[in-house]
Amino acid sequence: MLADYAGSGRVMADEGVKTKAKAMRSARRTAPSAATARAPLKTPRRTQAERSETTRKKLIEAALVLLRERGYGGLRTNEVSDLAGVSRGAQLHHFPTKHELILATFGYLNDRMLAESRRRAAAAHRSADPIGDAIADAKEFFFSDYFFVSLAITMGDARDEDLMRHTVPMAREARFAAEKLWIEALVARGIPRKLASDLLALTLSIVRGLAVRRFIDNDPKKFDDLLRRWRSMAALFLEHELRQPSKSTARSR
Repeated sequence: MLADYAGSGRVMADEGVKTKAKAMRSARRTAPSAATARAPLKTPRRTQAERSETTRKKLIEAALVLLRERGYGGLRTNEVSDLAGVSRGAQLHHFPTKHELILATFGYLNDRMLAESRRRAAAAHRSADPIGDAIADAKEFFFSDYFFVSLAITMGDARDEDLMRHTVPMAREARFAAEKLWIEALVARGIPRKLASDLLALTLSIVRGLAVRRFIDNDPKKFDDLLRRWRSMAALFLEHELRQPSKSTARSR
């Protein structure tokens, strides 16, 4: 099932991605010509580096849209440049091969996802409900386009060993960094480190499992109910564990 997703491009269309794709294509169709456009306001001239970075970002964001629509196997680099509104030559300058475009897109995804988790985990240091915050962050990631695009890229083509050799370590590094942030946030709220690690591992496993289940049973209401139930169960378990005397205290009695 997951291999079909990654290889064939038969992916679950998401409203957010549909909207972004439609907006990008509409912008390409409706862009004013030089003859009809009003004289632009004078703005500071961008440097070559800034123009280059803008082009690179357009290509990566177009690749994200197409990966979400069609999966890894359905990505065509000429369609990426068309959607981005960038010349084929400019695309080849930045990303000479599909492999390089995929790796750049994957790195961009990982950076954005980690930045969001870092922001939420920092806020959880002052939260009255850090476990609930961790659940919310996990849902934001695993139920997002980012996760499904990452899944498509990571699985990719099983025959492309070079791609896998790069993307798997990249995925591990990003996710482990996010997990470390959340463990520190839970510890900061008074939860013992081992317990915090266990609760986070269970939370991530549950949310990830529900996200993958969307392939065969996409029921958002049921998923929200189940996550609320897990939040209640985790709170009860945590309360019970924190009431228990430590092993060293028990031995001294």
